[in-house]
Amino acid sequence: MKKLILITGMILIGCTLINSLAAPRPAAAPASQAATREVKRFYLTEERGRLAVYRSGEGEPFLVTETVVSSLPRADRAAIRRGIEIEGEDELRRLLEDYCS
Repeated sequence: MKKLILITGMILIGCTLINSLAAPRPAAAPASQAATREVKRFYLTEERGRLAVYRSGEGEPFLVTETVVSSLPRADRAAIRRGIEIEGEDELRRLLEDYCS
């Protein structure tokens, strides 16, 4: 009787192991979107007296705002005329809210 219980237990353990090895595994979780997604880069500068946004590597403005650069404080005007590099859409949105409001 003890042999039968031992054999049955071993069979159950074996079946459990085989089942866990043979069961389909979920696909590996994709790397976080932030890690796999390329960070968008922008360049904030002046275009015909207005605040303009360029996408990195493009020669034409992505966006030209109605904000007149000469109406901004002197330090902001100087920074914009030198050009401000921006990483990511959130940072771009924050700066545009600051300058355009």
